[in-house]
Formats: sequence, C-alpha cells, structure tokens
Amino acid sequence: MTHARAISWACAFLLLGLLARPRLAQAQDLEEPRARQGYWIGLGATGVGAQLVEKGRLIGVYPGGGFTLRLGQMLTRRLGLGLSVDYAYIRKNQDAGALGGLAIEVNVNLWRNLAVHSGAGFGLVMLTDQNSEDKALRGGAGSYLLAGVSYDFFPWRNRLTGGWAVTPTVNFRAMPDGDIHSYTVFAGVQVIRWSGLLRKMLILPEE
Repeated sequence: MTHARAISWACAFLLLGLLARPRLAQAQDLEEPRARQGYWIGLGATGVGAQLVEKGRLIGVYPGGGFTLRLGQMLTRRLGLGLSVDYAYIRKNQDAGALGGLAIEVNVNLWRNLAVHSGAGFGLVMLTDQNSEDKALRGGAGSYLLAGVSYDFFPWRNRLTGGWAVTPTVNFRAMPDGDIHSYTVFAGVQVIRWSGLLRKMLILPEE
C-alpha cells in the first residue's frame, strides 16, 4: 500500500507539472527554434547487465535484454520532467527472471542535444530456479533510483522545432530494497518523437 501511494503521489506531481506548462510558456521569453523542444515520447531496446545481491549474498551479474518507454515535456529550455518505464528479461545458469520499474525522471539538457537523467520510483526484481520442481519466485519490490545520459540525433529533421530522434542511452538503475537488490546498467538506442513548440513561442526569421 505504501508503494502504491508513493507512485500515485509521484504521478500527481508529474501531471501538475505538465498542466502548469502552458502558464510557464506564457511567462518565459521566446525561444530559438531547435529540435529538442516540447513533449517527447520514445521507445527503445536495451541490453542489460544486472549485479544482484540476494539476502546479503552476492550472486553475480545477470545479462539480458529489454525495453525502455519514456514520455514527458520540457518545462524550460534546459529542464524536462517525465516518466520512465524499464523492463528486462535476465538469465544466468539455472536462474531466469525479470526486473524493471516505473520512475519520475528529471531531464537536464547540458549541451546541444546531450542530456542527463535522474529520478526515483518503484521497481521489482524476480528470479526462478528453472531446475526446481515448484518454480517458486524469489525477489521483491521497492524503491527504484535512476541516473543516465543520452544524446539525441535528428537524421530526418525537416522542421524548425521538434522531430524524430535516434537516441543512444546509457542508464544506471538501482533497487536497494527487497530480498534481492539489483544494480543494473541499461545500454541501448531509443527512437523518440519530439513535438516541438508552437510558432508563437518561437523567435522566427522575419521572412
């Protein structure tokens, strides 16, 4: 119940931030047109390596693969707020399972299309011994922390603001709660759609 309430509050804060965006846009200065503006939504494929600790015992690195879903909005020229969903299938020896999470993500544009990401939310990790007869699940859920870096390339840009981006990413995810703690690197590529800004929010050429 505590985790569900925490997620509800986090989503409420995210929605309030996004709903406040039109007022912020009216008050801020006009912006130069660029690709990385407005709302974003993206889906990516990732390879993962998860260092797992089960009940205080290090059980090694579990490789695997999965996906990441991201959506949100730039609240200012450099600061964005969004949601990040991660899921990955992992396996090592006789153990197979999955891990992932839902997190509120803060996105900071450092230089050109280079951004760093950080946030927190709710995650889980589960394992099953494939050689056992009962296939009992081990693991649990708890707090989910994230940090990462990405760069947006716009190979098909044909508009002043917004567009399609191909985005290499490297992310670190930590879940220090539960019977199994996970410390995971997600590395992959996302395809992201940026909405851009309205013309009235932009500094446009006189012609």
